[in-house]
Amino acid sequence: MIKEYYTYQDTETTIQVEDAKIKAIKNKNIINKSVRVFEPETRRLSLASGVGDIPDSELEEKAIDLLSLDMKYDYELEKDTNGHFTKADGKILGETPSYETLKKFTERALADLKDISKDYVLTGEFQISCIKVNLKNTLNLDLSRQAQYFEIGLGMKLRGSGNIMDTWTDINAFDLTEKEYNGFLKDTEFMAKACMAAEIPIEAQEYKILFQPSSILAKFYSDVVATSYEQKTSLLAGKQGEKIFHESININECHDSEEHHIFKPFDDEGIIRKAENIIIENGILKTILYDKKQAAKYGKKSTGNGFRNYAAHPGVFPLKFYFKDVSAKSTDIISDDFVIFPMMSSGGSFLENGNFSMPIHLALVFKNGKFIGKVPKITITGNYLDTFNKDYIGVCKNDIMPVVMPKTLVFARAMVNLN
Repeated sequence: MIKEYYTYQDTETTIQVEDAKIKAIKNKNIINKSVRVFEPETRRLSLASGVGDIPDSELEEKAIDLLSLDMKYDYELEKDTNGHFTKADGKILGETPSYETLKKFTERALADLKDISKDYVLTGEFQISCIKVNLKNTLNLDLSRQAQYFEIGLGMKLRGSGNIMDTWTDINAFDLTEKEYNGFLKDTEFMAKACMAAEIPIEAQEYKILFQPSSILAKFYSDVVATSYEQKTSLLAGKQGEKIFHESININECHDSEEHHIFKPFDDEGIIRKAENIIIENGILKTILYDKKQAAKYGKKSTGNGFRNYAAHPGVFPLKFYFKDVSAKSTDIISDDFVIFPMMSSGGSFLENGNFSMPIHLALVFKNGKFIGKVPKITITGNYLDTFNKDYIGVCKNDIMPVVMPKTLVFARAMVNLN
């Protein structure tokens, strides 16, 4: 019998802010554990889990009892692999993280934001978290990773507004530098002024849009995982190796990146990620993402995308997609256009055919590269395959709000409807 041990520990210090004042301080230290057992002779497996530092022997006994559920597996487990990965200890402006450091930084940030946000009610959190993951089995697999994360997330509600939130500001980093902090303040000031700008009247018609990648790629993420691709529910089923996007588009999936704030050097099945997965190369769909179960089922090789909650078996989950080889700046690429830049979306969805509808709560307007105001509430519609083909203009570096917003933006045409 093969035994696998999984531990996920999350240690957090959170300072809650209400109306730009420190309201509460919370500390959390939670250990989640599970044991899976595999019976090679019968190809059965089971899982037992719990919250807290439960003895492995207790979880082993429960897992062995649960073999009677007769859950099957048909893949080989990782073995004879050891690795211990640590992301350099995150700091807050050069200081070693601690409660006192976080409190001092929060007080500094709230003071620096006082004039910027004087017309707003600021509510949210400042947080330092440390994630530790350990995965080992009785086949000499022993992997661990540890990383520290720093986050600010603040909702900004105009005083007297009936909205829950009118705009926001945030930042995520492993190690926040003075340059990034000053960029955060600059972006927040731009956001605060933009939200209060005059409305620019527009008509229901097609406009050029600066999309945030996460908003326009949402269905694409699900279309390239094996569970939907192999079962033919993906819009892209059967199109691996074919050109699906404009030939200038290159998309990779990263697992270890300061810029994209991700650190997952191995998946939860013990596969060490040695290189980025190439998802799109010159517009061609290159890679479909698999975990061990789906790879074995369809005669493929796992791409290292087997991730899990401590209390569940692994499934196929994509990590962070990003656009490669981006050189143009957003202010240059929109320098002679009338452009809408959606900031806050509320709701919306994608249909199976790739059509999308995005209700936009806040969108800014640029003319000839200059910010001129905001638009009334709108809904943007289109098809994500069209966005990266006939409606596509380009991908650009975000030099409008590069700290608070994504590092790259997608420039394309889409239909704008007035709400």
